[in-house]
Amino acid sequence: MRGAFLTFVIALSGGAACAAGLKDSFDSDRLNTTNWTTQQILSRQYQFEKPGRCGSAAIDIVTTDGDNGLECEDDCQRAELRTTKKTWPIFGDEVWYGFSFRITGDVPMTGSARSVIGQWKGPGDGSPMIAQRFDNGVFHITVQDNNVRRVVARAEGDPDALLSAQALLGNLPRDERTVNAINSLQSLDLFTKTQPDLSQQFFKQNLMDSLGPEAQPSDSQQLSQALGLGDPALVGQFNAFSFVAEPGKYIGKADIDIEPEDNRSLPDPRKDWVDMVYRIKPGRTDNEYGPRRPGEIDIWANGQKIVSVRGNIGATLRKNDPRPLVGPYFKFGTYRLRTPGTFHFQFDEFSQASTRAGLGQVCAAH
Repeated sequence: MRGAFLTFVIALSGGAACAAGLKDSFDSDRLNTTNWTTQQILSRQYQFEKPGRCGSAAIDIVTTDGDNGLECEDDCQRAELRTTKKTWPIFGDEVWYGFSFRITGDVPMTGSARSVIGQWKGPGDGSPMIAQRFDNGVFHITVQDNNVRRVVARAEGDPDALLSAQALLGNLPRDERTVNAINSLQSLDLFTKTQPDLSQQFFKQNLMDSLGPEAQPSDSQQLSQALGLGDPALVGQFNAFSFVAEPGKYIGKADIDIEPEDNRSLPDPRKDWVDMVYRIKPGRTDNEYGPRRPGEIDIWANGQKIVSVRGNIGATLRKNDPRPLVGPYFKFGTYRLRTPGTFHFQFDEFSQASTRAGLGQVCAAH
């Protein structure tokens, strides 16, 4: 039975061999349902903004206070469009993606926890193998190794400090005590950043001074011991990492090699359109079927190379749980915990191809 099912898996994946190409400029003022599925969005949650990034219009996904969302497992807001199955590539093939997006409306600098604005999901993925996120006002990109997450690029800050903080988190055990300690450290860090006057009334100055790269070792040691963390260096480095939602998901080892380009940061999508290009070639060295090699991701923003990522990306494919070898599929829009205000995610000039030359051209160079 298992062998028959694996035969079915391979046969099904073959149907997508020539289906990777897709372009959509959203200039027609209506959604092309041959390209996008609407199972996770309501018709009132999207409209068309004029002009668009290049042409006459862009799609605008709008999330308001009263919105809940389709297929939400908690108090969340969801409004996402997904590529149709006929466009999904064979899982393991190299695929290129290009698109433009920007963010307008009410954008809280803090409190916008677990905010996904674009994602790629492969077979077996719980969390997306690659995600564009906008937590606490910071645009960043994450990559997943099974259930361990890593930030690979962000829109501000020191990339080296971010990588250092994640390396220290990788040495910690993911148990309840450690997760609670990291959550407490994040709460302290965000509170001192957003409410400096109030925090001075409640906390000693040396505690506040310990939450940053200039911290004295004795101060970091004291806070680290109070929280039950083994390495006091994490207290000083955590400042570069505290914007992420669900910091407990970054605890533990991840076989992901992150190579930033010249300390380049991602652009801020609140200021202008951001033009993204992704090269994605899924893979893992521990797959029991499918692509059995390191995965590869390369990311450009506004014409500049930002980062290269190599390693075990996405979920391990197991023979005892065989899945069709198709994907990853791409989704864009809003998927977040409930946040006040009206949020606009504008998206335009999408293309997907097997080579970079096959992508659509950005209308204006940066």
